[in-house]
Amino acid sequence: MKHSMCGWRARIGLLTPPNYCIISEWGDVIPEGVVLVPALMGLGDATPEGLKEMRQWAVSESKKLADWEVDIILFGCTSGSFVGGAGYDEDIIAEVEEAVGIPTTTTTTCVLTALDDLGMKKIALLGPYLEEVFDLEVEFFKAHGVEIRFVKALGYREVHDFVHLYEQPYLFYHAAKEAHQSAEDVDAIFITCMASPALALINTLERETGKPVFSSCSASLYGVMKKLGIREPIEKYGTLGKRLGEG
Repeated sequence: MKHSMCGWRARIGLLTPPNYCIISEWGDVIPEGVVLVPALMGLGDATPEGLKEMRQWAVSESKKLADWEVDIILFGCTSGSFVGGAGYDEDIIAEVEEAVGIPTTTTTTCVLTALDDLGMKKIALLGPYLEEVFDLEVEFFKAHGVEIRFVKALGYREVHDFVHLYEQPYLFYHAAKEAHQSAEDVDAIFITCMASPALALINTLERETGKPVFSSCSASLYGVMKKLGIREPIEKYGTLGKRLGEG
């Protein structure tokens, strides 16, 4: 594939509901020569029903990304890729790849890859979702052999609230500290949801808790870069970011 100087190394197609966070975070750390090409998926309320409906946008928006000759497509929504249970992320991948012929992954798939590569089996889980969405996430991880020892649900439902989460990193800092105090035996702390800000927090939290801390954004970048074969450390993303440079 011939690339212009913009994205001469790789182009990542991003399927996402409204989300400033990933654009901001990845813009600060994405490797040189890699560009992000976003496509917007519609989302009503962040309920299990609304999250399942979002999938209907995946193929049509992926076809638009194909016009940009992207090298990989990320279904960039954590809850939107686990809400249907174990295997739901794989179904989305198969559906998009069949439609556009471009390698595809999902945020949840990337999280599972990160957990496997780091050997993490017990995690604390925190994020903005409703409790009923977290219940589905806990069951998804359980089906993949991952034990959840702590859950902190902020209880957000409306898309507007998710859009503005990037302005409130302190919410996730304090939730992560609570997670560490409540479940000191976990292998790692996971900040779920692609709208959850973590770039400014991860290294600080790792120093203060002594635990690996990763997020949907950091795990997604890890998974995408691994699939692209681009192995460079991303220092701002803590243990997982450093692992990316280990080959």
